[in-house]
Amino acid sequence: MKFPQELEKFREKLESTYKPCNEIKFVPADTKPWESKIGGCPYLEKKEDYPKDENGNPMFFMAQINLEEMPPLEDFPTKGILQFYIADEDDWGLDKPCRVVYIEEYSREESRLLTENPFADQYIMEYPPFEESGRAEFSPKQDIIAHDCKGFEEILEAAENETEEEALWNFCDTAGSKIGGYPCFVQNPPAFYEEGAEVLLLQIDCDDGEGSCGIMFGDCGNCQFMMTREDLLKRDFSKVSYDWACC
Repeated sequence: MKFPQELEKFREKLESTYKPCNEIKFVPADTKPWESKIGGCPYLEKKEDYPKDENGNPMFFMAQINLEEMPPLEDFPTKGILQFYIADEDDWGLDKPCRVVYIEEYSREESRLLTENPFADQYIMEYPPFEESGRAEFSPKQDIIAHDCKGFEEILEAAENETEEEALWNFCDTAGSKIGGYPCFVQNPPAFYEEGAEVLLLQIDCDDGEGSCGIMFGDCGNCQFMMTREDLLKRDFSKVSYDWACC
């Protein structure tokens, strides 16, 4: 990672905060049922396996990560599929339980699998947070400390002028879609972040540029799925927390 000249004196401190992550670029494309994606058809062997909310209604399929398709991350599984579902409502599941499904063993025999989302035509959500479904492409990265971390304030206090302060704010930007690393909250951190949900399982950030899937949460917002490291090590995805916000 290239450091701006005005931040050289902070290099050692900032490098000590590095946390590995995989950046994600979602691009419009057809996908196989087992592939990493946003929207489209999740990996399903039968319609009855599709997640429902507490009222028995089908949830909205947000994304799917095939862990074998991305560079490995410490503590994360290295095989299987993670699926992310939210409440099918126009507020994109805000303040509602999400559902994360971990499928450790899966088949690549397409004849055994559903190839179309069985509830896509029944979704209540009028405007999904993305315009097109697409494939996920991964790039490994060392993430830098986020603005919402207590350690960032300590580094910022060592700045001697506005130039250094501005450079730190710009350099420690953790925006972007990714797995792992530091979350980027466009507003105040949600309560679950303060309560120990320290692992960023998935962040989906706005991206409406050319060749993108047209991702947009409100006015340039994003969403996070987070959990505790303890639950991740146990492969227990039953208590994942979800939130989204916009500017």
